Order: sequence, then structure tokens, then C-alpha cells
Amino acid sequence: MSDPIHRAAVRSESRALVVGSAGFLVLGVVAFLLVGREPVPLSGRGSAGDMAALGAGVLGAGAVVAGCLQRGQPGSLPARGVSRVRNAIDIAGLALAHACIFLLGWLALFSIFQRAFIGAVLYPVAAAILVGTAGAISAYSAYLSALSMTAYRLSALLAGFLVTGILTSMLTAENPQWWQENLSALGMSSDVSGVAFNFTLIVAGVVVTTLSGYATATLAATAKTSSALHRVRVLEGGIVLIGVFLAGVGLFPVDERFGLHTMVASGMVVVFASLIVRIRALVPSISATFAALGYVFLAVIVVAAVLWFPIGYYNLTAVELIAASLVFAWLIVLIRNLAAVDADQFDADLQARPLSQPTGAAAPSAPAATDGIAAEP
Repeated sequence: MSDPIHRAAVRSESRALVVGSAGFLVLGVVAFLLVGREPVPLSGRGSAGDMAALGAGVLGAGAVVAGCLQRGQPGSLPARGVSRVRNAIDIAGLALAHACIFLLGWLALFSIFQRAFIGAVLYPVAAAILVGTAGAISAYSAYLSALSMTAYRLSALLAGFLVTGILTSMLTAENPQWWQENLSALGMSSDVSGVAFNFTLIVAGVVVTTLSGYATATLAATAKTSSALHRVRVLEGGIVLIGVFLAGVGLFPVDERFGLHTMVASGMVVVFASLIVRIRALVPSISATFAALGYVFLAVIVVAAVLWFPIGYYNLTAVELIAASLVFAWLIVLIRNLAAVDADQFDADLQARPLSQPTGAAAPSAPAATDGIAAEP
């Protein structure tokens, strides 16, 4: 008899190929019709790069939704304790993150192509093939990403998305001296740089709230007392607050809503510091090494702030870059450590189950924190 897990893997790859092929046909035909008879450049306004980036973003988001819904079919592992509204928000966050990565990634790649092939243009057929290929790659990879999403992969997705978005904003900034003011100056303009910066922070905030559900699902499901469940909810609420405040930084540009911008940015750091101080109390099984790392990160941020004011060693931008990098690095490492706690709990359950479960009984399901997003049955 064939292994059902193997058959499921083969079916997933087959469906991903169908999704990728559909992406190639749809985006290729659209590009052919848009190009018309005149050749187009690789990058710039009205270029093949713009078509590929926009189309890949849309197709990638659709493929993510399809992959998430596929996990919700009978036989898949649903996320325990997840409401329909929360599940919809999680799927939307994943779709937006993938769409933005494809959008910014293809724009950057075609810009590099244009610099490598100076003066080169694409005729309709060549443009359609190249744009269609971008759509196929995006749809194929997005579908498989959503289908096999775990806490580890989601944390890596967040890191990649933030780096891609912030670098794009820096590279496209109209004011080359933006760094002499502060990091938030990137979001003050209405050009590509400002939109990329603010939208990156908003979507990243949504993704962080999604991470909170992934990270704490198994802890909540295995909590044996009301106090243990309360600690899990406090941890989840803290991560959600960081995501909300992060989105607020993008929603309230510093030049338009200075007070609100400063409040949400400061609130994010305060919540981050409080989680560091309380992490061992909230999750007693987490490693002491990780807890110590949090205090190191917090000390570095404090030292960086002192070097800015009152010492004046460097400007505010440097402090913000250091603080932002460490906050997100800690969040990503936190997700991985919580997933490790879940894995240890799962192994312990596997070892204990044969002692109390009859032979031939079904094996326990995998931890919800490392399962992909699934719709409720």
C-alpha cells in the first residue's frame, strides 16, 4: 500500500504545478495584450518589470489563499481554537506579505536586469514569456509556501519581508540625505519610497499578529490550569500589541501625526521590554539562554539611546535601526524557541501515549503551533 503522506506530497506538488501553469498563462496573456505592438523596457514606468511585479503580487496572494483553503479540506489538520475571523485575518496577513515580497522583489530584479542590459527592450512575445514566467514562479512558490507554512517559516517570511520592504524604501528615497533625520523620515513622502516604507510596516504588523497565534496555539491547548492559560494569553496579547503598534507606525507618518507616531513607536518598545522581563514567568519551559539574550538586547538598546542622547555620538537614525533590528530579531528567535518548546512537548506526548493508549490507536496530531493555517470545518 502506498504511503498516504507520500501521496499527499505528490498531490500537493501536482496542484502547485497547475497553479503555476495557470499563473504563466494568465499573466503572459495579459502582458501580451498590454504591450501591444511597441517594445517595452525591462524596468521603469509601463515596463515589463512593472507588469511582472504587479501581476506576480496579485497571483501570489491568490495562490496563498488557495493553499490555505486547501489545508482546510477534510483530512487536513485545523488550527485548534482559531475562530473564523482570526483565521481570515491570518490568511489575509500571509497573502499580503507574499504579495508585497513578490511586488518588491520583481521590481528590484527587473531593475537590475535593466542596468545589466542597458538600452535593451522587449517585444510583445518576449515580454509575455518573461512576465508569464515571473507569474508562474510566484504562484507556484506561494501556493507551496501557504500549504506547508509553519512557525519557523513564518518567522523567516517576516524577516525577509521587512528587509525587502525597508531596503526598497531606502533605495528609492527621493532625498538621499534622509538618514540625517530619522528612520521614520522614509515614510514622510508620497512617492514609492514612502508608500513602500509605510505599507511594509502595516503589513508586517498584521504578520506579527499572525505569528502570535502560531506561537501560542500549542501552549494554550496544553495549558492544564487557568493560571497557565492566562499566562499564555498575556504572552499572545503582548505579541499582538507589538504588531498593532508596528502597524500604527506605518499608519501615522511622523510628519502628519507626530504625536500618535511617537506614542505607538514608544509603546512597541515598552511592550517589548515588558515581555523580556516576564518571559520566564510567562513560559517557564523556555530556555534560560534565550531569557538572558533578551536582557542583552535590551541593554544594547539602552546603551545606543544614551550614545545618541546626551552623548551625541551618532544620530537618531542609528538608534532606531539598532532598536528595530533587535526587536524583530528577538521576536523571530522567540517564535523559534516557542516552536522548540512545542516540539519537546509533542515528543513527550508521543513517549507517554503508548502507556495509556491501546495498540493500534491513532497517533497524536502534530502541535498546532507548527501546523499551517487552516479554515475551520
